[in-house]
Amino acid sequence: MLAVRIPGSVSGKVVQYASENLLDHPDKGGLSQDTSFQRIGFAYSEISDEASRERYHTEARDNIQRMRELFAPYASPSGVFRLLIEETWKPGASLLSLGGRKAFIGICRHQHKGVDLNPHTDALERNLPAVDSRQLAARLSANIYVNIPQTGGELELWGTEPGEETYNKLKGERAWGLERDQLGPPKEVIKPAPGDLLLLNPRQIHAVRPPSDEPCITLGHFLGYYGSDRPLALWS
Repeated sequence: MLAVRIPGSVSGKVVQYASENLLDHPDKGGLSQDTSFQRIGFAYSEISDEASRERYHTEARDNIQRMRELFAPYASPSGVFRLLIEETWKPGASLLSLGGRKAFIGICRHQHKGVDLNPHTDALERNLPAVDSRQLAARLSANIYVNIPQTGGELELWGTEPGEETYNKLKGERAWGLERDQLGPPKEVIKPAPGDLLLLNPRQIHAVRPPSDEPCITLGHFLGYYGSDRPLALWS
């Protein structure tokens, strides 16, 4: 099994309200690595230097509140997800804290018509400060789907987990991501539906096919696991 899909994790009325509210929201900005992708919030993966690190932590609390306000009068699905994890995992869960500074959770990502989310992996270590020695035992990516195009937007999973050295060799001079022709066909393709929650191992290669009509809108989260007797960490 390469992913766990939980249909209807967010009710239809919330999904419809969110989709209408988020499609053309003025707070969207271009992702630092590739401005063809847009997001509301600022992702940990966008940290590239001390200035962007400072920005991430300074804006974290305001961005969490912004996401609450975007879904009002309904509860933010990211907030509900965060509480569910804290209540379900026996040792609890909390926002990732680095150097005493809390992380943001709940980034809203827009993948527009014709934009390809190329095969890639996600690794927290790429953006950690050099002095931070935290070692996660494992992690999961948890995506809540708000809007899905009629055609495109499928999640592709290759089920392979290259080491960082191998991944960088495959990436070459690209700013990020890999070319599909380097990898062959994916082992699994999933077409999510609005309201679905999908969990996968972000260290394995995955991609999202380009939408051909409506944008693909998701709320992105990461879960960090340190051991069965320790709280989970949450961030975006």
